[in-house]
Amino acid sequence: MELIFFSCRARIDSFFRQKPQQRALLLALGILLAGFYALVFTIILQKAQEGGIKQSPELVLEYSNLFLLVIIILRGFFPSYVPKSAVIQRIYPISLLKKFWTELVVELVSPFYFIALNFLIFLFLMAPAYDLVHFLQSILVLLTAHVTLRSLQVFVERKIQWTNSFFYMAAVMAAAFLALQVRVPMFKPTSDWLMLIVHMAALAFFVTANFFLEHAATDVRHKVVSYSGSARRSLGWRLFKNHKLAKQMLIFGMVFKLIILAVDAISFMKKGNHIFDEILSLWIFVGPLVMFSYVFNNVWGFYRNLWLTIERSSGTYKDFIRASLLPLRVPLLLDAVLTFLYVTFFNHENALFIVLMYITSILVLIPFGIISSIVSPRAVKGGVFSFSAKTSYLYNFIAIALFSMLFLPRIHPVLYLLYPLLVGGVMFALVAVLREYPAYKHKLFETLYKTEA
Repeated sequence: MELIFFSCRARIDSFFRQKPQQRALLLALGILLAGFYALVFTIILQKAQEGGIKQSPELVLEYSNLFLLVIIILRGFFPSYVPKSAVIQRIYPISLLKKFWTELVVELVSPFYFIALNFLIFLFLMAPAYDLVHFLQSILVLLTAHVTLRSLQVFVERKIQWTNSFFYMAAVMAAAFLALQVRVPMFKPTSDWLMLIVHMAALAFFVTANFFLEHAATDVRHKVVSYSGSARRSLGWRLFKNHKLAKQMLIFGMVFKLIILAVDAISFMKKGNHIFDEILSLWIFVGPLVMFSYVFNNVWGFYRNLWLTIERSSGTYKDFIRASLLPLRVPLLLDAVLTFLYVTFFNHENALFIVLMYITSILVLIPFGIISSIVSPRAVKGGVFSFSAKTSYLYNFIAIALFSMLFLPRIHPVLYLLYPLLVGGVMFALVAVLREYPAYKHKLFETLYKTEA
């Protein structure tokens, strides 16, 4: 317990070590948002009880649990991948079980989970229909979502030893968890204390499965670079293939997008409707936004030698724009093929909107990515799963806001008139930034090539 308390205290201190006032304000803002969302769900619950909406109170509570589950899992992968916390190094002389419990508890000591807990507490205090059993059940949902995220991170970051006995034990425990979830889903609300015990047993199986899975995946994925000697390969292909880190992140983003599109395709084949129409925020995965938030909002951070080559050879604006487009060609082609295959087979009724939105998003996100790469560069360190930021969080959220505005024509077709305004505004901003490039290039060099202490 002393190790857990020490690690938790160190994690809290590390959060407020830099810019404590700014982070305290962000934490306060998060608590206010938690209260706002709790108030929204309270009003919906009250209307459900009074018959003001079609949904029953149980269905609204189910939606709140699903909301919590989806947000926790998605935050690990979007807008950028969040690696699994390595609190204790493997060479540290400590038992496997103690290391596992320490890391599991310390990961929960974070501002995000504190805000999520505040949301549940506010909902419990404000909504009469949300009783103590529902509150405890939501806590179990939160823990289950976190363990799910940890398991996905293990699959992504580690090499799984499929024939290891630990993996077989993990599979057995996971099967027990799934069997209970199929029978009694944890996200469905209940007021029965006995069902709460069943959910606790299911979570215990899942945590045990995660413990065995971690020890069936002992080797970290190593970075291996292979070079193509074929002169027939284009420079765009070589920039994609030979930059292992950028390629891994782009493929990871495309796989994430493919999962979202596959879920929508399955929903369309089974129910005849799209999840994008029910959850409008998922439309952001139809366009190429993931590629930019993962890599191309910091293109010079990933391809710093390409930037330095252009800077030392010609340094003209035209060459900079051409160079920034070179690494984008192959990933954008793959993303476009994936999107248009989805449109052709599963969403042809929205084909006009998706095609116009996709083309406009390219015209908006490419110049914005160049702006972000010049104004707010990040030095890319470590591998794909290191803790260092690969792109600017601020510019990622601005890109999400700009991209979200492209969905306004779903409200009314006249809002297509916003498209040329957005493109023109971003192009104007790009010209303004390029004019100030002589002042920015010193910051670029200092950021990308700063000497390690």
